[in-house]
Amino acid sequence: ERRHIYYRLLQYWNGVINKYKPDIIIFPIVPHTVYNFIIYSLAKLYRIKTVMFEDTWVSDRLIMYNDWMEGSLKLQNNIKENEGKNFSINDLEKDLRDYYKSQTDKKNDSTPIYMSHWKKQNSPINLLKRKTKIALKSFKDGTILKKANEYLLKQFRQNLKKEYNKLTISPDFSKEYVYVPLSFQPERTTSPQGDMFVDQILMVETLASSLPEGWLVYAKEHPSQWWLRSGVNYSSSRYPGYYERLSKIKNVILTPINTDTYKLMNNSRAVAVATGTAGWEALLRLKPVLVFGYPWYRDCSSLFRVDGPESCRMALEKISQGYKIDRQEIVNFLYNFDKATMHGYIEGFVDKNSKLTKEENMKNISDTLISFTNNIRELRNTSFLSS
Repeated sequence: ERRHIYYRLLQYWNGVINKYKPDIIIFPIVPHTVYNFIIYSLAKLYRIKTVMFEDTWVSDRLIMYNDWMEGSLKLQNNIKENEGKNFSINDLEKDLRDYYKSQTDKKNDSTPIYMSHWKKQNSPINLLKRKTKIALKSFKDGTILKKANEYLLKQFRQNLKKEYNKLTISPDFSKEYVYVPLSFQPERTTSPQGDMFVDQILMVETLASSLPEGWLVYAKEHPSQWWLRSGVNYSSSRYPGYYERLSKIKNVILTPINTDTYKLMNNSRAVAVATGTAGWEALLRLKPVLVFGYPWYRDCSSLFRVDGPESCRMALEKISQGYKIDRQEIVNFLYNFDKATMHGYIEGFVDKNSKLTKEENMKNISDTLISFTNNIRELRNTSFLSS
């Protein structure tokens, strides 16, 4: 049934594209829902230009791609043009200077704004308020007995939280380990940007099989996994036995979900992610990072791109031999990032980090799109004249 839904969507969008023959297809963000990923794939097949954006969560910086797998061509060109040059923090715009200082100050709470929001939403007092509201409503509509019965049955059923807590072990920070903060799923950050490592068990297996002698993997679930979508209920992303399967991988330890992520990060030998924000935060803290997917920061020369066991083993061997990140490389990357990005936002919460009005935000994005389409038109006209 799932395949036939796909065939039907493929047939429909193939017909739309062949009928209207677009020159450019614009995606607001990296295509990741079923229908727009099909449109993106057809565009690649027919060599139609595409453009898309990604919120970086660095200040209010928005990055533009022609293809999320290729990354930002503007950023890559900046890196090439400025090769061999060194920049200082003072060369950055104020918002990036402030961001850098806040991220590298150990006394500062660097928790992303969306995580703080959901943590507050799911605090004991707010959960109690929500349950009280549901109970009062149930009294009024006469469904209180039915819901009370469902609630009691749920307490005895197995769920994600119970399964995970049964398998966790408190981390020994004196050990040599790689920290893996699991990504929230289903989400764009792993599907499609994790590529084949959308299967995070495969990512952990690859990592565990490549560890130097005596090293461990400390993995921790993303708190949002139990806050959003299905809550603590099982789903296709976290099916019954998911955590058990993770914990059975040799040299892998599941750490309690309330273990401080920055303590795990700071005491590790390296951090491994599909695409997560934790990878970027680790780089800012000069911690070696292994990236298995396609995050916006993939062009930073200080990280290790991993596509399988061999590249993973080589990266970990280099780290075990004392690989250090040069702070200058991070500053240089931020300078090139500064010149390759725009102030703007697509997704929610980023507007809280921005000083732009909605109108200014729309203008910045539309100006960028107009500039892009004009460049395509100029290239086409030049090609026509030369031919």
